[in-house]
Amino acid sequence: PGGAGGAAPQGPMASMSPVGAAPSHAPAAGAESSLAVLSLLRQSAHPRTCVAHAAFKLAAVLVYVKGRYLSGSYVTTFILATLLAAFDFWTVKNISGRLLVGLRWWNKTRADGTSEWVFESRQDESAVNAVDRNIFWTFVYVWPVLWAFLLIMNLISFSFDWVLLNTMLLVFAGSNLAGYWKCSKDEKKRARNWVESQGMRAVAGAMGFV
Repeated sequence: PGGAGGAAPQGPMASMSPVGAAPSHAPAAGAESSLAVLSLLRQSAHPRTCVAHAAFKLAAVLVYVKGRYLSGSYVTTFILATLLAAFDFWTVKNISGRLLVGLRWWNKTRADGTSEWVFESRQDESAVNAVDRNIFWTFVYVWPVLWAFLLIMNLISFSFDWVLLNTMLLVFAGSNLAGYWKCSKDEKKRARNWVESQGMRAVAGAMGFV
């Protein structure tokens, strides 16, 4: 028989957690997400540009969600979201497109008043980093789709004040999508023409015409 001051019995109950204590998975999930993002950026050739490519978009969404669904002034939300979308438009058009995928576009007005699309592309497409390309095109395609969806939702709920803001942001997003889509098509066309011309030149050289 054990005395009153003896050691406490060692059994299954000794290792049980307190009632109601459940393991928290949220911090672990957040840490894993952060590590995944950092790992992706380490594979990028232009990690800072990738961050800038997404930063203005995320900031605009946060401002919109706060003002539309949580609390905030419509006027303040309208101004901040529009400014952030404009900064994003300029960044994508002039910086991230050129660095991440080697593309650039702009629209100039001719002397007769008509507009002309102008495209620039990197000659060596193999120099484009795969991570940079995926990040760039994912955000370029998703960005206008998001604002189109929110525009439809506000139309359904007859929230026409917010429809105006959605329309403006959709114009910014859609302009970059249209510009880079046309620029990408022009790049592929020029690459195909170059390959065909080189092939014809090689054939002509083999036949002794060059």
